[in-house]
Amino acid sequence: MKKLLKILLPPFAGFSLYFLGVRYNPEYFDLNIGDIGSGGLAGFMAYYKFTLPLLFTVAVLTQLLIVIPIWNGVLNRSATRKWVAFISLILTCVLFAGGISYLIWDEPTGRHHLVVVFLFMLAVQLVYWFIDLFVLFLLE
Repeated sequence: MKKLLKILLPPFAGFSLYFLGVRYNPEYFDLNIGDIGSGGLAGFMAYYKFTLPLLFTVAVLTQLLIVIPIWNGVLNRSATRKWVAFISLILTCVLFAGGISYLIWDEPTGRHHLVVVFLFMLAVQLVYWFIDLFVLFLLE
């Protein structure tokens, strides 16, 4: 039962907070599928609104196949190994945020827009993973 909780509860906690933030935003009812890829908050909210079941499935599979084995491997290691794992997580988030930002960036909008989208994507990922790891920590 504890293993099942470690697989389902952390993604559920992270997605619940994002769901509440998106669902109770005044712009929620005006979102349409054409907003996706705009590089702004409305585009992110539209993407989240229309792909939530798929994103949650991917989060659970990521938790099962990647996060839990790494968590179990790092749990009983030295503090140095835990810091290396933590820094690796942050670097992975930076790489994914950079890649996603570059893919949705439109060059005529300027580099400032790229930086804003990058920072937004990085914040979204880091908040999710900190919630995920905090819930795992509470379950241990």
